[in-house]
This record gives sequence, C-alpha cells and structure tokens, in this order.
Amino acid sequence: MPTPPKSRDCARCRSRLATDNADQLCAACRRKAADDLVKPPQVPRSFWHDDQMREALDSWHFGRIFSAYRLHPFHGRALSQELVAGWLNITQAQLSRIEGGRAPEELSKLTHWATTLGIPSDLLWFKVREERRHAEGAVPHQTSAVQVRPLHRKGDPPLALAAAGLMSSLTGHLPGANAEEPMRPIGAFDGLSLAESASQVLTLFLQLDAQLGGDVLYAPLSQYVARMALAVEADPSDGLLAFGQLSQMAGWLAVDGNRHGAARRYLTTAAYVGHEADDPGLAASATAYMSLHAMYRGQLEPALALARTARATDESALTPLTRTMLATREARAHAGLGHERNSLHALDEMRTAFEQNGEAEEPLWLSYVDAVEVAAQEGACYLGLGRAKEAETVLAGALTLLDEQAPHRVRDRVHYLSRLAKAHLLRPDVEQACFVATEALELSAAIGSARVAERLGEFREALAPFAGTRAGREFEERMRSMG
Repeated sequence: MPTPPKSRDCARCRSRLATDNADQLCAACRRKAADDLVKPPQVPRSFWHDDQMREALDSWHFGRIFSAYRLHPFHGRALSQELVAGWLNITQAQLSRIEGGRAPEELSKLTHWATTLGIPSDLLWFKVREERRHAEGAVPHQTSAVQVRPLHRKGDPPLALAAAGLMSSLTGHLPGANAEEPMRPIGAFDGLSLAESASQVLTLFLQLDAQLGGDVLYAPLSQYVARMALAVEADPSDGLLAFGQLSQMAGWLAVDGNRHGAARRYLTTAAYVGHEADDPGLAASATAYMSLHAMYRGQLEPALALARTARATDESALTPLTRTMLATREARAHAGLGHERNSLHALDEMRTAFEQNGEAEEPLWLSYVDAVEVAAQEGACYLGLGRAKEAETVLAGALTLLDEQAPHRVRDRVHYLSRLAKAHLLRPDVEQACFVATEALELSAAIGSARVAERLGEFREALAPFAGTRAGREFEERMRSMG
C-alpha cells in the first residue's frame, strides 16, 4: 500500500500546502513574495524575535543583521544579496562586504538601513534622528516626508501619473508655484538631516530618469536644487556634498533636455562643490559630464580635453566605478575624433576598472554604471569608429543584458536601438536598420528626452541616401505620422 505524502505547511501563513506544491510557500504567499521584490515585505513583530535575528541584533553589527534577515525562514527561501541591496540603494558587492566586514558605524547609514527594513526602534542599539530630537527636547522639523513608492507594482497608476504625484510632493511649495512667493531654503524631511533628505531625492530621480527623461524631470529637480542652495549657504555643514550630487543630476537632466546653458551651470557647480567638499570623485565626474555634453554638441576637441582633465585626478582617490565611467568618456571622445588606437586603449582601461567593482563603496550617483552601461558605451565607441560588425555584436549584447537586468530603463533601450540601427545602416542592411529604428521610434513616444529625438533625427539623416527604398519610405512615413 503506497505511503500517503507527508503534509506540509506554508512557511509564511502556515496554511496546508497542496501535495503537488514543491515550494515552501502557498500560491498566495508566493504571489506576495513576488510583489515584495520591489521593497521589503511587511513582517510581523515575531519576525525580529527569531533566535538568529535576535542574536544578530544583539551583536550590534548590521552586516550580521542583513545576513539573518536574508536567511530568515519567514521568506520561504533565502533572499539574494542583489535583491536586498536594491532595497538599500547599494550594490550587491557592497552588501557582501558589509556582511563579511567590520561593523559599520556611520549613524546616517544605520538609520537608513533600519528604517528601510522596518526594524522596531526598541530593538536597536542606537536612536534614529527623530527619537534623538525628542530625547534632547527639540521640536522635530515640520515638513512633509516624501514617500518613495515602488515603480512597478501591480495596480499602481501609470508611471507618468505616479511620478507627477511624487514630484508634486517635492515642488508644491517651490518657486514657480506662486510667482509672488519669495524663494525660501528647502527643509529636511521628517526625521532626516538635509543631506539624508537630498539622498532620498537623488534616489527618486535616478529611478525616474531612466523612464521619463530630462524634459519631464528637469523643472522639479532644478527648483529643489535652487532652494537647497539657500539652505546649504546658510549651513554648509549639512548637505554641501549632497547639494553637489543633486547639481550634477540636474546638469545631466539639462543635458538630456538640450538645455545647454543650464547644463554648464549645474555641472560647473557640481565640480566646484566636489573640490570644496574634498570629494575628487564628484569633481572628476562632473567634469566628465561636461565632456559628454560637449561631445553631444559636436565639440569633440573640447570633449577630449575635458575627459583628459577628469582622468588626471589621482586614481587612488577614485572608486572602480568612477574610473570606469571616466574611461568611457575618454573612449567616446577619441572615437568621435577617429582616434581608433586611443579609443580602444581607453576601452581596455574601462574593462579593467569595471572588473574591480566591489572593492570599494560606490557613491549613489554612480548606480547607473553597470554591465549594461559598459557594453553600451563600448558599442557606441565601435559605432563612432565605423566598426559596424563589432558595434552590432556589442549593442545586441547590451540590449539582451538590458532586457534581463533592467527592462524598466526605456530611454536606454531607445538609445541602444538607435545606435544598433545606425550600425546596420553602415553595413548597409537598410531593411534591418529601419526595422530596429522603428522599434526605437515607437518606444520614444513614452519618453520626454530631446536627446532621444536628436538620435532618431540623426538616423533619419543617415537614411537619406536610401530614401527611395521600400524600408526607407516606410520609416519616413512612420516618423511623419508620429509628428
């Protein structure tokens, strides 16, 4: 007589699992677990009283807390370092180093991590900022906290509407809402310093940038930065470096929106703050953005000079991802000038630097420098050098990586498709070039980026010799129909 299968319970809700369910969670809890990919799950109070979790909390070592959190039986299966790192706005390599290294001590980081994971304050060995203010008899700052919502949850409103609501919470009282209202310094969010508040804003705009573009995001961020400048001028001890980082972000959005004067002003400000705050990485990065801006405007010699200036920074003061990004800027400038040997050498240096990723803590503003970005920059260089076959291979690989690792980065996808279309046209494979360019054109309708429109316009110009072909006529008609 066959032995009946042993009954099993869901690791989360403790309901009886179906006999054909090999998972540790029931179907409902598995769906909930998938939803939790965008942010930490809501956990019961008992979660924090698990033996391993209490032992980790009692160790006063946040790395051990992260490890206990990831391996907690509540989740049904171990959470990956990559997933948890995404919630914390750090890289997987950084989380691995925190878990295996000495106990972190920087209070702002401990507070951010504890708040993100929802650890009850009475179980912590330190007080969060709001509790410290109450304990010292101070009155908490009365400003509304920004709620950074996940961007990809089922049932959420369309991204444009969600983003509009988020930015409204940032800019509802900024200059421009009431032309007669004088500009006032920006305040910190509840329970946070101005620097910590600015970090939340930067995180938000980094997330939205890949999906909406500079045309949409520039105005609210530039207004926030204008008011932050007043606050930092009054008290440089709280937020100077964060102000520089947001200035760089505003400069990038201005570049993306073809606001050339504004781009120069913000990037110059970011470089200045980098020097004033003794952050050579920020100063070099802002200079490298100036190089990219010059390259987009066809000023290739100045672009190369700026890229070389940025790379002249003492490398021992730069993180691996900073060195990776700086090398891409020089490689792109050399490629634009037709300096094949120098461009390929800079690409080799880019790869070497990227292989060292994880050896140091990386700043938040470099979160876009990943394997996708590295492949895309390499493809752009091959395209600039006229090496069509290599450009096709590398750009196709970048698109595959993008689909696998960051499908929400719509603007990047349009850029990579536009470059791939140009590579096909160099072969020339007009039909395939137009097919790829049409996909880019249709996706571009969801993005507010003058730079994207320029790239598609450049393809249209390059297509002119093939305007009489069927594929060329169909692309032209499609582009006209979209205005």
